[in-house]
Amino acid sequence: MIPRPPRSSLSSSSAASDVYKRQVITREYPATWKKGDEPYYPINDEKNGALYAQYAELAKKEANVLFGGRLGQYKYYDMDKVIRSALDMVKEELAR
Repeated sequence: MIPRPPRSSLSSSSAASDVYKRQVITREYPATWKKGDEPYYPINDEKNGALYAQYAELAKKEANVLFGGRLGQYKYYDMDKVIRSALDMVKEELAR
């Protein structure tokens, strides 16, 4: 079997990791979802919408924290819309 090439790779180095002389490398490999697998993102349905509403209420209690993107808004949407949402959020914050 020929190994699949990684879909994306991230190499991060920061002041903290330099202190410990470490580097973290992550790789993602493409995989077709099949029944029984855990979904990568919440499915946009009534159940997850209700769960997000609970998370949103908790988020309102957090000071100086912005929740955005697929994880922060607890839904899957296309990356162009994720970026637009982030830019709009920053614009709104800077206008305060």
